Amino acid sequence: MADSISKSDLDQIRQRYEQRFRNFGYSPKTLDWDKGKQDIRFSILTSQLDFTGKSVLDIGCGFGDLNLTLNSITNGNYRYLGVDICPPLIEEARKRYGSEKVEFFCGDIRSANLNNIDYAIASGIFNQKFEHSDNKGFIEDTMRWVFDSVNIGFAFNFLSDKVDYRKDNTYHSSPEEILGMAYKLSRNLLLLNNCMPFEFSLFVFKDDSFDPATTIFNRWKDLSGPVE
Repeated sequence: MADSISKSDLDQIRQRYEQRFRNFGYSPKTLDWDKGKQDIRFSILTSQLDFTGKSVLDIGCGFGDLNLTLNSITNGNYRYLGVDICPPLIEEARKRYGSEKVEFFCGDIRSANLNNIDYAIASGIFNQKFEHSDNKGFIEDTMRWVFDSVNIGFAFNFLSDKVDYRKDNTYHSSPEEILGMAYKLSRNLLLLNNCMPFEFSLFVFKDDSFDPATTIFNRWKDLSGPVE
């Protein structure tokens, strides 16, 4: 969220990725994913959600490569809006994936046309340490705004603070603190830290209604069928 980050921090982020794009071009290295795990992250972030026939907001979309995963798991039956603050990344994304069902917007997500968005996905947008802004405030503001803007829920990933080492420019979130933020929004949520030890993913669903007779979330019953 732009007003949660100072202009100097936004400019620094934009310039960083523009420089990396000049250095690496269309490559995960441009996005700071240099260990070949981008597909794993996308697999995790889409593992708990049914995207078939749904609309998806990809925050900090980079090159829009999430479309490869979405296309595979839905047989092309989805709508997509990718948002990023870095113009050359958006230009490259449009060349590769732009279509009637796949759109891209350069700028702050609150300036984009979020008409009837079902899910939001964010991979890596919380990983850079700010110099002049509050990382925790940015995370909480983003979670709250996205939760209010989507129809069904969101999936975000984070660098964990349960690590063996840290880089000077990376921000590591506490899973406990992130869960505390999420529980302010919904009781129906999931945190996964079972694939990569230094990263975790959070899933938050808007519908946390439940059947008092069974104390089972209605959304779970809809997905799994009647409870005996």
